[in-house]
Amino acid sequence: MDERGERERAYAAEGVVWSRLAGLLPGAEDVAEIQACWDIGEQEGGLFRLVDRLFARELSVADRTRAELAAMAEQWGVWDQLATDVVDLPGFEGELRVVEGLEPVDRAGGTTLVAWMRCEPCGRILAREHRREAWGGLSFSPVSYVVSVPDGSGTQIVVDAEGAGAVWRALDLLTASCREAAACPGFGPTG
Repeated sequence: MDERGERERAYAAEGVVWSRLAGLLPGAEDVAEIQACWDIGEQEGGLFRLVDRLFARELSVADRTRAELAAMAEQWGVWDQLATDVVDLPGFEGELRVVEGLEPVDRAGGTTLVAWMRCEPCGRILAREHRREAWGGLSFSPVSYVVSVPDGSGTQIVVDAEGAGAVWRALDLLTASCREAAACPGFGPTG
C-alpha cells in the first residue's frame, strides 16, 4: 500500500476508535456532539469536550479506554493539555497505567525518554522519545515511541512517530505479549 493509502486507512481506523470513545457518553446528544467534532475536523476541541463530559458525569473509564484517550490526544497534539485530566479519570483497573509528570531520562544522541504508559501484567513500558532542544527543553512532538521490554537484555522496540498510525502501533506493541497470553485486551485501530 502506498503512503497515501496507508494514511487513509489509519485515519479511517482511528475514526472507529473515535466513535467508540464518543459512545462512552450516555446521552445521544453528547455522543452526536463529539462525533460531529470528528466529522468537521475539530478533533482537538472534541477531545477537550469529551474529557470534560466524562468528568462532569463522573463516568468510570476502563484502562483500555484511558490508553486510547491518551493515544488520541497524542495523535491530535493535545496530550500535554489533557494529560492530567486523562490520568485522573475514575476507573483504574490495574492492567494498563497511563502516567504523566515522571522525570524524563536523557539518552545518548540528544534525545530524552518520557514514560507514558505501563502494562502492569507484563511490565512493558511505552515512552515518548523527544529531542532535547538547544535551549534545554524537549521538542513538542516526539520523534519516536519506545517500548521497553523487561526481558533482562534491555530490548527496546522503536516506532518512528512520523509514520501513519504510529501511536496506535506503539500502543499495540505495549500490550502484545499480554494479548498473546490473553491478559490484556487489544487496543486501538489494529486491536
